[in-house]
Amino acid sequence: MLLVSFAFHDTLGTSALILALLAGCMGTVVMCWRFKRDSNRALAEGSTGALIAIGNTAAVVGFGAVAKAAPAFMGAVDWLTALPNAGVATAAIAVSLIAAMTGSASGGQAIALPLLAPGFLASGVDANQLHRSVAISSGVLDSMPHNGYVVTTIRAICNETHKAAYGPMAILTVVVPGLGLALCLVLFALGM
Repeated sequence: MLLVSFAFHDTLGTSALILALLAGCMGTVVMCWRFKRDSNRALAEGSTGALIAIGNTAAVVGFGAVAKAAPAFMGAVDWLTALPNAGVATAAIAVSLIAAMTGSASGGQAIALPLLAPGFLASGVDANQLHRSVAISSGVLDSMPHNGYVVTTIRAICNETHKAAYGPMAILTVVVPGLGLALCLVLFALGM
């Protein structure tokens, strides 16, 4: 897949990714052909799984859109972006909290960065440190119970309830990235 993507990237642009995905699917079919047993059942289960994942993600995106449209959301974003500029730690906190509200790491970055980055960069914050801390912090609180990945993994893939499975998932997707963010901020504070 990577070879196809690299080979056609200059001529096809981002369409090379679609071609690479198709090549990967075809390669999987060829390599796994001898293990083929019940194609119809496999296609049915795969289609059902895909529809569940798409439905869960669409529901969470809808939740994020509704949350973003609420007047209180913009008030919270305004408050977070007006926090005193204490360097990358302030940006990390703001992005992480916005990601928690939207249930999306990319949503937290897309909302916060255009508002935060100019002020932080103008005050002398290193762009590389800002980028790294924001990228890590957006993944700390994004996996709240309403996140699409969390819903799909717990409900559709593991067939569990949030009550039974969210605790261990939170340790893996909130606590561990939070420790990584803390280490990152400490290293930046030490000048590394």
